[in-house]
Amino acid sequence: MHYDTFVTNWVLDTVKRDYAEDIALVVSHTTLNMNEAKDTISYFVPITDRGRHFAQTFILGGRGYDIWGIAWDRLEHFANLEEYNITVLADAKLLWARTEEDAARFENLRQQLLRNLSDPETARKQALIAYATAKNLYPQLLFAEKSEIRVFAGYVLDYLARAIAFHNHDYFRRSQTYQLEELSAMAQVPTGFAENYLEVIRTHDDEHRKHLCHKLICLVRDFLAVDSSNPQEHNFQDLADWYAELAYTWRRLRYYAGQNDPIRVHMWGIVLQNELNDVCGDFGLPKMELMSEFDFDNLAPFLARADALEARMRQHILQNGGSIREYSTPEEFLHEV
Repeated sequence: MHYDTFVTNWVLDTVKRDYAEDIALVVSHTTLNMNEAKDTISYFVPITDRGRHFAQTFILGGRGYDIWGIAWDRLEHFANLEEYNITVLADAKLLWARTEEDAARFENLRQQLLRNLSDPETARKQALIAYATAKNLYPQLLFAEKSEIRVFAGYVLDYLARAIAFHNHDYFRRSQTYQLEELSAMAQVPTGFAENYLEVIRTHDDEHRKHLCHKLICLVRDFLAVDSSNPQEHNFQDLADWYAELAYTWRRLRYYAGQNDPIRVHMWGIVLQNELNDVCGDFGLPKMELMSEFDFDNLAPFLARADALEARMRQHILQNGGSIREYSTPEEFLHEV
């Protein structure tokens, strides 16, 4: 008898005999296995402390087995696309269920996952989260040494690929191991992504590897911005409220530029640039470049750019149904509130 079959039968027999009131489900998930053996045990769903302690990790015949428990609330996270390998739920098969209700609950979670994946707003949100994770890993890559360089670069690739998959309302059935093959079947992938992805793995030059990761981050950033969801789907009143808060930052820039104080202009400028980066991504707006115009010895072009971006932001808000709450006098304010 094959060891996978032996272990699977042992788990099923033991659960049915000794844990029928402690475990709700026994589940097979094989897309991450090398041989993709069918209907073999992967994980179980415990419902008591005793059930949670059924988890097993061992080696049999030279093959490692990790029989792990996933609680119902964590399966909810998978269904909401908030866990790393959503294939664990999406491509799973029930081997045993304690009750018909437990089996139905599991299937409902699988359907919930598919609905979330097809929902434009949810998929967009997860794409941006994956992209932000890759971007946040990049500084660690810059300061990494030796083998850690490949580790951080690999995860930058992984999360950028996940961002693209979510943009396509899709996911990776084999996690990070077959991403290029799975991406090739998706409708929208940035031009040059696959080639640069492969070069990150192939190159022997660590500095070149870091440069390629930066290039890929920028590539996916532009890809998500160009192909963002329809701005009409966003609540531009939220953007108007953001602008009311940040209007004082534009005023600070004008004040310190008038004082010919490039240090203060620079520091408030990076605050505003960071805010602009976030809201442009959130609302599907083209990136607004501010700090690229900064010149320590000549603040006039920078200030002109800041004024132009403010006018453009106000235009985006008003053209998309937002209302800027601004008043000329205290009396006008009191009349409105």
